[in-house]
Amino acid sequence: MEKRRFWKFEHYSTLSSTNDHCIEIARLGNKTDLAVLADSQSSPRGSRGRKWIEPQGNLAFSLLYWPRSSNIKLNWIPFVAALSLYDAVRFYSKVDHELFIKWPNDLLYKNRKIGGILIESNISKTSQLEWLVMGFGVNINSYPDLNRKLGCLKDFVTKPPLAKELSKKIIYYFDYWINFLTNDQEKIIREAWIKKSIPLNSKLTVNLQQNSWEGIYCGIDEHGLLLLQTVKEMRSFSTGEVFWLDNSQDC
Repeated sequence: MEKRRFWKFEHYSTLSSTNDHCIEIARLGNKTDLAVLADSQSSPRGSRGRKWIEPQGNLAFSLLYWPRSSNIKLNWIPFVAALSLYDAVRFYSKVDHELFIKWPNDLLYKNRKIGGILIESNISKTSQLEWLVMGFGVNINSYPDLNRKLGCLKDFVTKPPLAKELSKKIIYYFDYWINFLTNDQEKIIREAWIKKSIPLNSKLTVNLQQNSWEGIYCGIDEHGLLLLQTVKEMRSFSTGEVFWLDNSQDC
């Protein structure tokens, strides 16, 4: 079991991006595990190159993680991060129903996105993972007015946590879940993630480049690939944009 890490915690009123700040520190080569919280970001980034819009009072938080093991499996990091975020939010909400992870690491409540994670990494010339940066964005008190299904913790948490409180809980649960990965216990991560993901047999659409597939969600495989039962076949996806539809069937 990996010893509990010491995280250097930095809190800023404004940064261009907490992820960018962590990446700058990582490139300096100072191997300190770093947690960075910002009250606001001037240039926040979301997944798939999208600009992340962040109203004041929400969570803008990143972790810079230096692996102690050279053989850590990078493909399971999104699931570790998602479990950490789920458990941190659940600690304050005390709800299990209608709080779900959507593959691989979006957090939903009543099928509305309340949080997401942007993961960036650096691989050495010898193909070893050198460092990871995980950016957590959570709508705590409000959400931007966009043409998307969005929500915030205030929708279902009587007294939402401050951003700093939530960030400390994410660190706590990340330390818990990363231990399973460093001890080659991906099976435990997979089982826990599936239990907290959107319900099996849900109807999904997966968009990838110019193609689209509709089918029934059947969990993830032993590598973390999304399993989708289409009319013709069982398909697996390593990437893609997932939309959760309303109807359910059986795998």
